[in-house]
Amino acid sequence: MESVTDNLIFWGTRGGLPSGEVTSAKYGLATSCVELAVSDRHIILDAGSGISLFGKQIEPDSTKAIDILIGHYHYDHLIGLPFCTPLFTGNQPVRIFLPELDGRPGINAIDKLLSPPLFPITRQMFADKVRFHSFTPGETLALSPDILVSTSLFPHPGQNCGYRLQKSGKDRLCYISDIENTGATTLDDVIAFNKDSTHLIIDSSYTQEEIKSRKGWGHLSLGDIECIAEALPHVQIFMYHHDIFKSDSQIETDSKQLLSKYSNVRIAQQFDKIQLA
Repeated sequence: MESVTDNLIFWGTRGGLPSGEVTSAKYGLATSCVELAVSDRHIILDAGSGISLFGKQIEPDSTKAIDILIGHYHYDHLIGLPFCTPLFTGNQPVRIFLPELDGRPGINAIDKLLSPPLFPITRQMFADKVRFHSFTPGETLALSPDILVSTSLFPHPGQNCGYRLQKSGKDRLCYISDIENTGATTLDDVIAFNKDSTHLIIDSSYTQEEIKSRKGWGHLSLGDIECIAEALPHVQIFMYHHDIFKSDSQIETDSKQLLSKYSNVRIAQQFDKIQLA
């Protein structure tokens, strides 16, 4: 395949709920959604409210394929699906990959969310070119002959599936949206799964002090990010899934010491566009 520049685009960076606060606009108002735009397809990680912004900028007559990889089934990672325009236009082939978590098929969660009385639009209203594909975490997904996606389970209430994207035999991006440090091996598992990826997007919801009162909520602390950054100095780490109640200034204050110590760590911002050579 001809060598091209791939683009990493953050369409949603918040966790829990979309924010409507002007003071939160820099680091994001929409919930989880990241795009890896490659030559022949859009690879979408999670379908939070940010996926509506992705869909809005797609040309109506575009036929470029879209692959959507869902991490888990909490509503902040799914609520954008019925607002993603390409799922209704029918011009593009769309595949939505659903991990089986806690022994339950993902399509059950989709049907529960997209049904009355919770919502009037069902998945049966999507265009004919929209297809759902179930898989078991641990499997490798072949999006194309050139793009492979490794998958793995991580601790989170209801479980979460992490993704490692490989293109042309090279690990490019690791995405672990929601994860809790539940034991001695959790961070080691993150480091091992990241393998040779050049970029890591990972949950960084709370400070060390905040996490003490949020056990079981399913998220990492800035102290956990420091451990990962120490072990992966060659990896660009994006702090992600920002707490809904934190303003931009609060996020910057909380992260100041960490960012000054590790040059490979940055705060993910909504609409950030990163070129991956």
